[in-house]
Amino acid sequence: MVKNDNEIYRAILEYGLAQREVVEKVVDESLSKINLKNIFLIGCGGSFAVMHPCKYILETNSNIPVFIYNSSEFNTIQPLNFSKDSLVILSSYSGKTPETVEAANIAKKAGAPTIGFTGFADSPLGHAVDHVFENNAETGVTDSKIILLYQIIFNILKKHENFDKYEEIIKALNTLPDSLVKIKESVEAYAEKWAEENMDTDLFFTLGTGVLWGETYSFAICILEEMQWMKAQPVDAGEFFHGSFEIVREDTPNLLLFKGEDKTRPVAERVEKFINKYSKKYTIIDTKDYPLPGVPEEFRGYVSPLVISAVLDRFGKHLADKRNHPLKTRKYMGIVDY
Repeated sequence: MVKNDNEIYRAILEYGLAQREVVEKVVDESLSKINLKNIFLIGCGGSFAVMHPCKYILETNSNIPVFIYNSSEFNTIQPLNFSKDSLVILSSYSGKTPETVEAANIAKKAGAPTIGFTGFADSPLGHAVDHVFENNAETGVTDSKIILLYQIIFNILKKHENFDKYEEIIKALNTLPDSLVKIKESVEAYAEKWAEENMDTDLFFTLGTGVLWGETYSFAICILEEMQWMKAQPVDAGEFFHGSFEIVREDTPNLLLFKGEDKTRPVAERVEKFINKYSKKYTIIDTKDYPLPGVPEEFRGYVSPLVISAVLDRFGKHLADKRNHPLKTRKYMGIVDY
């Protein structure tokens, strides 16, 4: 039986939204210390994936150079364009991810301002950054983190790029807890049916791009591989036609295509047209199918990751239930040395 955790989910989203004044103060203080040259978004796994929508928003609304790095890659490369005038945003739910803590310390040594996200402020990452946002809950942590990150990113755009829609964005974000809970409720039966049909699938392909790339990547590597020990391959929808599509047959293992409402939607639609013609085994999740009252049409693309995340939460939990494989089960992570 899959637990109904919607009230916990709603509460953690509302907690993220309630941090607005703190976010604005942190952004003010961080930007006041530097002549902003660029922004670095750093993390591992799901904490790396959650940064991708922020990169999309910055690249489509500003000229601020933005770079997203796996923590280990950042530490070993130490990019030459990184300096004391870089703003560094890092994430680690445990607050103990060694690579991310090291990245925070590298930034600190360089004199760059740092903002960290962790489930536990009293943690190595919490102590290593200038400002820490703590969000810890049984569910919804990633979505709450996205909401917090969005407040930071849009606040930066407001202050640095004269972005004049900040208040409208915040107003739209405030409507999401109710809308996302309703979306979860609406897909419950669908998610259970999908899990029943796919509990023995040998290989998944998750397909998405643009603002949804982070969700595409994390569902494959974090939910299917890490938490369910099922083989999965995340493929950028734009790259699909440069290799992966050659293995598609009528009986190809399940294809999961995520369609958002950002500028890259035509890229996903091209994939949809192809798999509809050549495959009989695919699932399409389209954010356009879900109502978001209070979110203007022009902002729906930005919140597409939150819609997909809400739907996939139910997919993942029903899959774990059908397979009798709890999402917290691990063989290596946190158990052996690596």
